[in-house]
Amino acid sequence: MIKGFFNKSLKFQITCILVIILFFPAAILIYNVVVPNNSERVYGNEQLNRLKSITDSVSKSILEDQGKQINSDDGSYIQNEIQNKVVPLANALRGIRIGFYIPMDDKNYVYGRLNRPKVVVEGNTTKDQINEDLQSGIQETIESKTDKSESIKYSDGQLIRYIHPVIKDDRILVIVWSDTMMPSDLFINIIIRRYILLITLLSVSLGLIIMLLILKNVNRNISEIRKGLELMPNDASYRIGSMGGEIGLIAGSINDMAEALEKRKHLEEQLVRAEKLASLGHLISGVAHEIRNPLGIIRGTVQLMEKQFKNIEGLEEYINVVIEQSDRENKVIQELLDYARPSKQVLTYVNINDLVKSVLFFTNKYIQDKHIELKMKLDEKLPQINIDADKIKQVFVNIIINACEAMGNGGELKIISEKVDKCIKISFKDTGTGMDENELKNIFNPYYTTKPKGTGLGLSISNGIIELHGGRIEVASKKNEGSIFSIFLPVF
Repeated sequence: MIKGFFNKSLKFQITCILVIILFFPAAILIYNVVVPNNSERVYGNEQLNRLKSITDSVSKSILEDQGKQINSDDGSYIQNEIQNKVVPLANALRGIRIGFYIPMDDKNYVYGRLNRPKVVVEGNTTKDQINEDLQSGIQETIESKTDKSESIKYSDGQLIRYIHPVIKDDRILVIVWSDTMMPSDLFINIIIRRYILLITLLSVSLGLIIMLLILKNVNRNISEIRKGLELMPNDASYRIGSMGGEIGLIAGSINDMAEALEKRKHLEEQLVRAEKLASLGHLISGVAHEIRNPLGIIRGTVQLMEKQFKNIEGLEEYINVVIEQSDRENKVIQELLDYARPSKQVLTYVNINDLVKSVLFFTNKYIQDKHIELKMKLDEKLPQINIDADKIKQVFVNIIINACEAMGNGGELKIISEKVDKCIKISFKDTGTGMDENELKNIFNPYYTTKPKGTGLGLSISNGIIELHGGRIEVASKKNEGSIFSIFLPVF
């Protein structure tokens, strides 16, 4: 059973715990409200029976007098006779008032004193309020000719009253009543329990709201983590949003792990590409040499033919074609050799912004001819870096030309330089056609190109140059949304 509980969802577990936690306070609260109420009710009934016994005793003694005077219309005689019976009883009872009302002269007589609770409350119940309620109760008794019991709550206590009509020959001779206040301690307890009930309900409600908010937040964070774990295998760049608490630490650890895996994957791709390029470089070097030598012999032979048979009409035209094509192929072979065996680096300390500006000096005409708007945001506080300026220029030119060709006729090229951690970052952002995922995976592979007349070596050579400097090239692109080529060069 316990194992099954822990196998349930976190939301279910927290909900169960919440119900268990709130059950005991709720049970105690109900007990403290219901049980004292029963005690108050029992005590109130006992007091009411006591008042009833007192009024019955007075009424019985009045009815026992069967003399003529008691039935007469002389109110003063009736008053004196009842006073003789009530006053000694009122003096003997503390905290209880006894009174009687004589209908024939419309007078109410009160004996004894109420014990009012000494407690500070909102407002105060005056004697007029109590007497007004008494007159109202007497009037109702006259109309109904039946006994009436009352339990009236005031701001400073609770009054219990019993009213009894003394009837002879269907005529109300007198109305006898008695009342008393509930004990002050009991009244104070009622007030205290009222506030305890209110505070407890507010506390439980607030706790419930807070727990529900916590549960909602935990559930949302867990859903975000689950979503991230589902997306990360297909999108290594996805990161879980920041969140607080222990769950935030877990999310941070997952993000760190994803970043480490992304770097590892990038390094593995670079290693595979480097191995592939190294093998290809050896092959290219051998093939280029084998082709270059016969090509040199062909070119030399043709030049010799030009000198020996220069008088033959039409031969010069054919010789020029052969020499032109030989030079063209020789240039391609030289590119292959440069790719397979890069020349030695000449390192100097330069300002990268000056290097960007020098490249733009001779590419600006090409950019303008393409109707491309150039924007630059260069950080003037960048430190100098130790690089092969000519080779980095070659990289910049290649990326700028590619960006212009991707935009066709019109667009925007934005060049940004900034310091990121221990590297200088140079970004080239265009608004061209962009690339899909397949193109992004292959752009650094040799001979891969999307241009009709491209060799597919430009970006491969550029990537090799940057890697020789200890840097890297990162590319972000979406189809029909443009591309961003970011070059990172370390600051030593």
